[in-house]
Amino acid sequence: MEIAKLVLEYIRALIWPLTVLGISLFFRREVKGLLARLRKAVLPGGVSLDLGEEVREVKELSERVQSSPRSPERKGTATIPLTEANARMMKLGLTPMLSGLDIDYFRSRAETDPVLALAGLRIDLETMMRNVALGFKVPISSSYSIHRILAQLKDAVAITPDQMELAKKILRVCNQAIHGRFVSREEADEVIKAAEVLFHQYLAWLSWGFDEDWKPAQS
Repeated sequence: MEIAKLVLEYIRALIWPLTVLGISLFFRREVKGLLARLRKAVLPGGVSLDLGEEVREVKELSERVQSSPRSPERKGTATIPLTEANARMMKLGLTPMLSGLDIDYFRSRAETDPVLALAGLRIDLETMMRNVALGFKVPISSSYSIHRILAQLKDAVAITPDQMELAKKILRVCNQAIHGRFVSREEADEVIKAAEVLFHQYLAWLSWGFDEDWKPAQS
């Protein structure tokens, strides 16, 4: 009797895992299709976006932005220590950033939650671009979307077309992750690494882009 009870308990313990395995095997095509849909989204108008391809484009554009020559009046290196970035922004009347411009802030969060890391990155990128608009005295409203802000910054020659496109592509991947698209740890790391070039260029701008008596325009 004891042996029979042990066998029965063993069978009961196996029922659920075996059931799941059986369903997975029976509906394997459907499961594959579901996973594919998580990796690919179709926008209105039939435009298809594959997340892996989006991440590759972000990486390539980041490399192009990094290798682009800087204009003579815009120095390419920062003189402000990273630890003082937020203090510098506050002194200039700009909004401090969640990460303090330390890209490792997002890398460490991506280790446990890639989506949370990309959500934070999106917040910092928008804060950065609003600060750039303030620094270049480009008139914007608090109601403006980040894409409208980027377009106005590009038109004012405050950022380059490649910088604008890179920011837009990073934001698009971040938005997709926030709205439920599956993003792997490796993909999140690639997007964060791509954003690093914008962080470095922004830190350099904080170093050279302001006179000592600079004050933000009154709204």
